[in-house]
Amino acid sequence: MNPSLQKTVPTKRWRKFVFLITLSVLVVAAILLAIRFLAAPFSPVNVAAAAGVSFLLLILLQPSSAGSGVPRSLGGCPTGIVVTMFAAFTALAFLPNLRTPFVCDAYGHVLEASHTTWRILGDAFAPVHGSHDSFFRPVGFISYWLDYQWAGVSPIRWHLWNLGVHVVNTCLVYLLVMRLGISRVPAAIAALVFGLDGSRAEAVSWTDTRFDLLACFFALCSLLFVLKFCRDGRRWWLAPVLGCAALAVYTKESAFCLPLLPLALLPLLPRPQWRRAIAASVALGLVCAILFAYRWWALGGLGGYEDPSGVSIYWRSRPLHTSEAMLFRQWAFLFFPINWLAPLEWWLRVAGVSFLAMLVLFGVCERQATQNDGLSRPDFVGQLLAGPAFVLAAAIPVEHLLGFQFDFAGARVLYLPVIGFAIFWAVLVDRSAHRRLAYATAAVLILFNLAALEHNLRPWRTTPETAAAVCRGLGSELAKDPRPVFVTGLPDRLDGVYFLFNGFPECVEMNSGQNAARVYAPRGPAVPAGARRFVWSREARRLEEIP
Repeated sequence: MNPSLQKTVPTKRWRKFVFLITLSVLVVAAILLAIRFLAAPFSPVNVAAAAGVSFLLLILLQPSSAGSGVPRSLGGCPTGIVVTMFAAFTALAFLPNLRTPFVCDAYGHVLEASHTTWRILGDAFAPVHGSHDSFFRPVGFISYWLDYQWAGVSPIRWHLWNLGVHVVNTCLVYLLVMRLGISRVPAAIAALVFGLDGSRAEAVSWTDTRFDLLACFFALCSLLFVLKFCRDGRRWWLAPVLGCAALAVYTKESAFCLPLLPLALLPLLPRPQWRRAIAASVALGLVCAILFAYRWWALGGLGGYEDPSGVSIYWRSRPLHTSEAMLFRQWAFLFFPINWLAPLEWWLRVAGVSFLAMLVLFGVCERQATQNDGLSRPDFVGQLLAGPAFVLAAAIPVEHLLGFQFDFAGARVLYLPVIGFAIFWAVLVDRSAHRRLAYATAAVLILFNLAALEHNLRPWRTTPETAAAVCRGLGSELAKDPRPVFVTGLPDRLDGVYFLFNGFPECVEMNSGQNAARVYAPRGPAVPAGARRFVWSREARRLEEIP
């Protein structure tokens, strides 16, 4: 027998064995998750992660593809009609949440912005040594001050700003994917996956997520300039690349992943452009290193969230926990971005089961189609890997925050990584061997995310209303009695939405006009002499006075 055939037969058998094992995991996980959607209230996170990871592996195990594996023509710049259509569609999904009140830290940021002057343009970059909860985000805090100049204390105007940036980011994702050589329709699918992902409920509805939105905007601009540099090689393009990167990392520290992102996109770039992309990545790395050194000096340390002992939780990261969060747990919420704590609506149940069925069907049919095609195109897998590589690179700075619970609180940290997830689907649809089924699966994916988004947005309408009502109620008590009040038991989250554990005194002042200094919040000092005491009642969902 031909020696090459002797090597090929075991390889094919091994591929088939791995494929069957992976498919079995996907089928079992899909069945269990479908049961969770329809009836049984068990913990779905590990099952959802198994379904997402097994589908990802199933696709990456494909031996060939009917697609050419060669970047297609860009076909010109995106037309205004195409951009306007999916931008408007994205905006419409969030319109019901525009009138919701502030919640949690947003009260503190708005009230602080009301006392800020133009001096913040310089002061924001000065050493802070522990202020702003040990975060160094000067560009983000300057944006708060600028926004207050026209928005004041009007929640709808602040929400409009968030929504506007999100819509612009959605358009930039479309442009980025187009410039990576993906066809127009798959690029539009990627933009919709990014814009309508279920994790966007927190990112767009909460004023405090300004940092994530703005950092992503500058990061996308930087990547677009990187692609311009890769195409024509003009070094002056590196100036806006590095300028946007500086604005991104000084908006939020999650953007320190920028030097890795051009490397993740290498499989989608022509080989002659690889050297320029690597050069841009090195330049980004040098700039980020310099800016990180200044940040360390300005904060007097690493900064970030701290544990009860005052040590940054970055130092608490463990290799096993990091691997589990990045390689397994986050994929549960990338594929199924749902607040599982809230009761599932019938339309979300139908959409979820339909999406699971399409994942299994597409995984099986794609392999059959590639086998019938009979062509070997190893670059297809490499191009598919660009999306997951982007996800993992973007998740590195926030790996310690990826341990999501059932309520999906903290979903904002996925704002940048979802770009990689959208790129994966764009490449899969564009280069699939079973094009029609790929489009059908993408359509079901978008509908499922739209259903999940509306499901997740509902608590972001009800919980802020509850918070505002609680603050108005306590303000009425303060108006009747001049004594200060001491409040305990306020939950950190309510129905998956950050509540009043932070920002409570400011919430009382903004909703009732009473002085915030008379309100002693959960982390305040000991109970002042003569103060009235209130405690949060979980059953009644209100504050009750303790005699």
